[in-house]
Amino acid sequence: MDFNESDEHALLRKEIADLVRQFPREYWRKKDVSEEFPQEYWDALASHGWLGLLVPEEYGGAGLNMYEAHLAIYEASRNGAGVPGGDLLMRTYMFGSYPIRQFGSAYLKEKWLPRIAEGRALFSIGHTEPVAGVNTFDIETYAERRAGEYVINGQKIWMTLAHRADAILLVARTKRKEEVANKSDGLTLFVIDTRESKIRTAKLPASVMRPLGENVVYFEDVRVPEENVLGEVDKGWRYLTSVFNAERLGTASVAAGAAEYVLDLAVEYAKTRSVFGRPIGSNQAVSFPLAEIKIYLEAAKLMLQKAAWRFDRGEDPSVEGNMAAYIAAEAAWRAADQAVQTFGGLGFSVEMDVERYYRDLRLFRTAPVPKEMVFNFISRRVLGLPRTFRDSRARIQL
Repeated sequence: MDFNESDEHALLRKEIADLVRQFPREYWRKKDVSEEFPQEYWDALASHGWLGLLVPEEYGGAGLNMYEAHLAIYEASRNGAGVPGGDLLMRTYMFGSYPIRQFGSAYLKEKWLPRIAEGRALFSIGHTEPVAGVNTFDIETYAERRAGEYVINGQKIWMTLAHRADAILLVARTKRKEEVANKSDGLTLFVIDTRESKIRTAKLPASVMRPLGENVVYFEDVRVPEENVLGEVDKGWRYLTSVFNAERLGTASVAAGAAEYVLDLAVEYAKTRSVFGRPIGSNQAVSFPLAEIKIYLEAAKLMLQKAAWRFDRGEDPSVEGNMAAYIAAEAAWRAADQAVQTFGGLGFSVEMDVERYYRDLRLFRTAPVPKEMVFNFISRRVLGLPRTFRDSRARIQL
């Protein structure tokens, strides 16, 4: 890996940073308070071609790769768009253009990729369920094949933007759990056009990413044409793991970029706020925690680079992606917490914005992958330690 940044990557960083800075902190503060979708920001991304970054050129996009996608997401979050602004790019790339260009049929590519590039396709993902949580193998949403279409019934939760989405990348069972010998079999991915297949959403009040919105989604005899299947029927786990790897890379880029931004806010305040006749940043109790966070952030960025590099080489990026997700989440939470502490009482003021980062950045220690699951993955896959749990269907012997 060459750590000397190319001119093309430097230009990419500058161009998206310049665009995002047109939407200052006040813009995102108002969107957070009003819980209003950032339409102006979305339109600007579309008009400047950023939504089509991963879309192949023949479909109207830039035809770039994961390394460039992670740079764009990071710079958007780093330059003031924060978690909701970075997440909008992340879900467009990782739940829209990437899986469709990688696994989609000609029909899905022709239908969705031009729309993504033009900003006419807002994506959500339907994975988490109220009972199963993030345990994919326990999901119960079921798609039954009937005469050239699928009829889907089930419920999903924590579906960001589902109430506005044009398309949903849905994970459903096409075989019941009791019908398969291997628990990863019988899963299928669908790209659902919400204008053609009606779903019912209910807003889920939440303290995070308020401009985007969280939802409970009900699938009640939702009819989906069979050409909406992404990849092979019953083999969805294979594609989903790739999407999850992309998501790890994307959300870690959001976390690291937003953490860098809020760290800068804290550092600037520590330089200018004077108490007892000197800047508070001259006190080690203030300066040392900020220095430690900077170390975490630089480590997170290096792991992100390696994960993206492996992704684009066609290698398995899951270890690096999970490590990046963990360390970026830790850096983000520490940065937000220390920013509040540095600002003191003003840290709880809406006008200072750090309380918003405090709410949003805490998310990444829990979702999309909690740190405990990262530790479980690393302990088994890297360290070779035995499993700490059994199949949920196994009988416990007393």
